[in-house]
Amino acid sequence: MKLGIWVGMMISAILSFAIAAFYGEPLHWYLLIILIVVGLFINTIIMILKIRDDHT
Repeated sequence: MKLGIWVGMMISAILSFAIAAFYGEPLHWYLLIILIVVGLFINTIIMILKIRDDHT
């Protein structure tokens, strides 16, 4: 996995925390971990679909 993907996931997770803090939503540390895991899951699905598409 490329470094840019990791940086993008971390920035998006931190940005979502900043937006939630701006609007006064409750923040918990495990939400940041869930955001990163969901990002990895979505990226894995995209990679699988790209590999599948390259073989055809």
